Amino acid sequence: MQVKTACKCLRCCIAQKTAGKDSPAVINIHGGPNWLYQFLWEPTMSHMASRGWTVLAPNYRGSTGYGKKWQNASRYDMGGVDTDDCAAGVKYLVENGLADKNKIAVTGRSHGGFLTMSCMTTYPELFSVGSAVVPFLNWLKSHKDSREDLQHWNIENMGDPEDNKELWIARSPYFFLDKINAPVQMISGGNDPRCPASDAIEARDKLVELGKEVELLLYKDEGHSFLDINNVIDAEEKCVEFMARVLEK
Repeated sequence: MQVKTACKCLRCCIAQKTAGKDSPAVINIHGGPNWLYQFLWEPTMSHMASRGWTVLAPNYRGSTGYGKKWQNASRYDMGGVDTDDCAAGVKYLVENGLADKNKIAVTGRSHGGFLTMSCMTTYPELFSVGSAVVPFLNWLKSHKDSREDLQHWNIENMGDPEDNKELWIARSPYFFLDKINAPVQMISGGNDPRCPASDAIEARDKLVELGKEVELLLYKDEGHSFLDINNVIDAEEKCVEFMARVLEK
């Protein structure tokens, strides 16, 4: 497996085993958003690379590690510039012969799950399959169902939900689910206070109504971070299996 730095504007790394223009690829999006991917032990990414998939882990605008200007670049625009950066990663892979443009997956956890759904609704032409782990999709509903401290964080980063209601709606994938044209999986914890499962359940129902291919895995006793090791492994395996149905077709 080779790990190298990609385009400076995107700030990311690529893990690859036998990358080429015919290789499947996965955009693996970290959560936070104030966090970053760096050189660390990430078994799922290593596994995906071992299958011959190119794995790109973008440190999109909003990530830490590159100074305050980069970290604050997505403030009041979450689901905007960060989504654009992930899409730029896809274009980088295709233009540089690192991936098959018809076999691109996207996955992520927490804010990465939100961006997974945002990628699939904003850039549906780029993605063949997606798996969103503990995502939120509706800023307004998620805000209402969240704890008070998390509501404070939302307002700090997206403004007041009433004053900025148009922005909150524009950055909520839930209102654009009709744009999705690829299979989508959502994985949620039943007791998640940060990204309530009710968000994913409502989105699943709407996707079914729209005639879209969707799978929802609900781990009823888990919160935002899964604690039962059996559930951790099961969720990771099912995420990879879901994407493999398309990427290895």
